[in-house]
Amino acid sequence: MKILLIADVHNRPKGSRETLEKLERVIADTECDLIVFLGDIVHGPDTHENYEHYLRQVLDLTGDKPFATVFGNHDDECETTKDDILSVIKSYKNSLTDGRNYAINMMGETLIFLDSGSYYDGEGSFYDTVKPEQIEFAKSQVNGGKAIVFQHIIVPDIMSALDRSIIYKPKSVLAKGGFYRFKKSISYSGKLGELPCPPDINTGELESLAPYVKAMCFGHDHKNTFELDMMGVRLIQCAGSGSNSYDKKCPSTVKLLDTETLDTKLIYV
Repeated sequence: MKILLIADVHNRPKGSRETLEKLERVIADTECDLIVFLGDIVHGPDTHENYEHYLRQVLDLTGDKPFATVFGNHDDECETTKDDILSVIKSYKNSLTDGRNYAINMMGETLIFLDSGSYYDGEGSFYDTVKPEQIEFAKSQVNGGKAIVFQHIIVPDIMSALDRSIIYKPKSVLAKGGFYRFKKSISYSGKLGELPCPPDINTGELESLAPYVKAMCFGHDHKNTFELDMMGVRLIQCAGSGSNSYDKKCPSTVKLLDTETLDTKLIYV
């Protein structure tokens, strides 16, 4: 099965034409069985008015290809609620989205979609966490074999794969007053272009799901395209696909995932 992974379109009034034209060509030219939008389809803060218009601009690009979605932290940063957004998404005949947390069984694969939330309601973390009840839901959907999970924000465990230094080292990024790069013991492909931004609280999602899933796919961090194995799970990070997001000097990309081999193809938008 081939899945086209599209993260962080961030459709908004400014710069949307270029993003939409490029995505339209990529979607039309890429053979896939499913399109997955990994959150932040629309940049909520810039679309307080006519949100539905900017959402439909992106979803219309799918044509008749099946698609599924998860929520990002920016999607509902406006007067539009998640229920409102879902009603628009589910109005498409080719939409397989079925709520905030749901599962799809397709072509022999179990695909699990989780809402990783927006911002933490309390102390101890900036970004929201995947809750224990969501983790239990994901486990309940796996009946033999191993599933693939899709969510916007990466699991906190990724930070354990990084080293921090006060001096620059090759393949490192500057963040929070230091330079970060993957530890020498970590085998990875792709690029670390910025420090990952997971929640600061670890609810044990990766450890709990490791026996049940073979891969997890994320968006959120626009400049990162790395992939690596952790606890036997392939972590697949997708960069921003919108040319109008904060990283204008970073090429916009999407990925094509082969669910059998877990190989990906990076496609420039």
